[in-house]
Amino acid sequence: MERKVSTIGRHLIRIKVLQMLYAYNKTEKPDFEVFYKQLELSLKKSYEQYLMFLLILAELRSYAELRITQIQDRQLKNEAEWQRLVRFAENKVLKQLENNADFVSLISTEKLSIENYKVAFKEIFNTIISSEFYDEYIATEQSYETDKAFVRTILNQVIAETESLYDTFEEYSIFLNDDVDNIISFVEKTIKGFTEKNDEGGIIYPMFADKDTHDFGYSLFTKSIKLWDTIRPYIDKNISNNWTIDRLAELDIIIMQQGIAEMIAFPEIPIPVTMNEYIELAKWYSTEKSGQFINGIMYKISDDLKKDGVIKKKGRGLIEKQ
Repeated sequence: MERKVSTIGRHLIRIKVLQMLYAYNKTEKPDFEVFYKQLELSLKKSYEQYLMFLLILAELRSYAELRITQIQDRQLKNEAEWQRLVRFAENKVLKQLENNADFVSLISTEKLSIENYKVAFKEIFNTIISSEFYDEYIATEQSYETDKAFVRTILNQVIAETESLYDTFEEYSIFLNDDVDNIISFVEKTIKGFTEKNDEGGIIYPMFADKDTHDFGYSLFTKSIKLWDTIRPYIDKNISNNWTIDRLAELDIIIMQQGIAEMIAFPEIPIPVTMNEYIELAKWYSTEKSGQFINGIMYKISDDLKKDGVIKKKGRGLIEKQ
């Protein structure tokens, strides 16, 4: 059975849960429902960011078309100026994206537009048409593959590198996705999957692959909070004699809290998968040495939890020999 791809996967969910868990633990009297709603909104904003990148791509072609009309309407026309934009306006991949029914429906449903992004949008457009790669693009013979390569270049070399765009994202949402590379990779994967034979190009990835992926965030956040009294003694037991839990970096504790909760609450996820995910989160979000430290502590805790029967993995290749 082919695995369904989605924009919001477990890796991004873990990041969002960690951020929300940190805020939850910093609040004197946290309300679970309030924080869970914030988690849901944060994930939704990440999906909107995926759609916004696609919308910017589509609008760039439309803007090239508009600029051609504007230049042609001048009394003193510069034929070379508007002809230089024709290849952009005729890009087959971007036309497919504009005509993709799922994309159009999602943009309409989520009420997305580039209205708040005009400054960044014009900067992106001007950067593209003044670039060497654009000169190379219009100098080559037009084909579907060159159109696709051009779109991917725009995405990776211009859109992904335009700081004013991220400033605007941050201005209009407190949930700026700091795993933006992951979102851009899904935008590129979307474009890469387009084919010339498909009038609509290809698929627009859904927010979640299935209900299990959606529910993973709720369960992980819930279990990380509810299992703290179970987890705390294991952390106390396994840290060095020279340390106490009060001396550990606060984020390291929360990363272990979430990682160990995942080991306990999700018997279908192999322990090495969980370990690797949280070691990487520690390296990225905490201190320089946190990854190695958390690796050692979580490894010891996982052994203790298995011995005590708290962790019981199930599924092919996951059942421990008794």
